[in-house]
Amino acid sequence: MAINNLDIKIAWEGPFSVKEVINQKKDYGVSPDWAGNDYGLYQIYGRHILCGKKALLYVGIATDETYSDRFKIHNKEWLSKEKNVGIYLGGVYDPIRHSKADNWRLWTKDIELAERIMIYKYSPHYNYIGISNPPELSPYKAVRLIHHGQRGKL
Repeated sequence: MAINNLDIKIAWEGPFSVKEVINQKKDYGVSPDWAGNDYGLYQIYGRHILCGKKALLYVGIATDETYSDRFKIHNKEWLSKEKNVGIYLGGVYDPIRHSKADNWRLWTKDIELAERIMIYKYSPHYNYIGISNPPELSPYKAVRLIHHGQRGKL
């Protein structure tokens, strides 16, 4: 049975360079909660052979590691080969829904759901999983993403 609609508010900032994200976005928080500021969603823009400059290339999440740690991996695997990359970082936090009481499980679920919705809706060029099938919204009737701040082309 579906329950109420869910609004996920995303506060975007950017654009950042890969170097800026790696060097500046590493607020882990304090043990044992690790509730730092540098976790959440991200968008990567760059040149695409078919869509030209500033195309949405990739949407991802950093929930178990900071943006800095996540982008060190991306940089090693593929971003170092890209030119003119712009990165937007999106924080998700609802003090009523998200807390350390459940070990941030609902926060993680909300971010994962937002990522799946964004991949399905915007079809980033380098995200191949999740583009062809709509995300499962259950147990909600509907989920709405509310974007604030510097949000790129969303």
